[in-house]
Amino acid sequence: MNKFYILASLVFLSFMACEKKEKPITLPPKGDGQMLQVNMGETYEYQFFINLEEQKIVHISKIDSWDLALQSGSNQHAVFLNGGKGMAAYNTHKTKFEDVSYSDTLQAKSQWSYDSPTGLTDSSAIGNWETSHPVYLIKLDETGSNVRKLQITYEDQFQYTLSVGDISSTIPASITVVKNPDCNFTYFSFSLLTTVADVEPAKDSWDLQVTRYNYTFYEENPPLRYIVNGVLLNPTSTFAYKDSLSDYNNINVDFATSVPLSSLRDVIGYDWKYIDFTATNPIYTIVKKYNYVVKNQNNHLFKLHFLDFYSSTGVKGSPKFEFYQFN
Repeated sequence: MNKFYILASLVFLSFMACEKKEKPITLPPKGDGQMLQVNMGETYEYQFFINLEEQKIVHISKIDSWDLALQSGSNQHAVFLNGGKGMAAYNTHKTKFEDVSYSDTLQAKSQWSYDSPTGLTDSSAIGNWETSHPVYLIKLDETGSNVRKLQITYEDQFQYTLSVGDISSTIPASITVVKNPDCNFTYFSFSLLTTVADVEPAKDSWDLQVTRYNYTFYEENPPLRYIVNGVLLNPTSTFAYKDSLSDYNNINVDFATSVPLSSLRDVIGYDWKYIDFTATNPIYTIVKKYNYVVKNQNNHLFKLHFLDFYSSTGVKGSPKFEFYQFN
């Protein structure tokens, strides 16, 4: 696949507002489970947290309400960016807040780092900040016109201390972020200079997050980064397996207990759909071959596959999937 084709495909993925063709779309056949559909909005502004065992949506929030996600565990200290806003970080390798200025943004333009959707801390844009406490430049959106300075100066089992300012500031605002142990992350907003509540529900209450996030196509030269919409796993004791060889209705408990499950957050990801360029009016089409096995925090197993990406009225951004609990 050449770069033009991938770029064109991704532009359609994020921005195209189209209706379904009058010709009916052939959907994957319905199996023996429950169905659930969410409506992210045509520009994917809402994210959904789903509990498979309870067969329901447990929480809805705005994707762009936060900037930083700080791990909340007593022995955790990783900091992630809101990839759904196109955020990025640049390590200036300077440790004095006043030494970072506009000239550093010129260097950052070609060296922005983005979080991996896998959720691995060593693949995050900020990475290991504990050793030297560097000052980072944080790009707040895709345009790159909104940049802030960030230095994480302290962390313990209860809180973080952040130094925050704009490019011209030499004396930062010092902000204490108290960890919320009930959730995976405590969320912070640069515009509000405070934490943001109700971004995610309690970490023991959900399995899947339908959201918007950053993805980088490393097979391209140079690597091609884009914002996609898809499904991420709860980072707390939730696992999944992606299958492309079995028929959904033939997947049974023996199969589900035999496959190698992964804790990478993007095992389900975004590529269960694609743009069909053979159509007169290109539309999203479900990739019928992909099925998923999910194991939740209670060690219960499920199989899952997607049925549609449009609402009953033809609005995109409405993932519909079927799932079945084995045990």
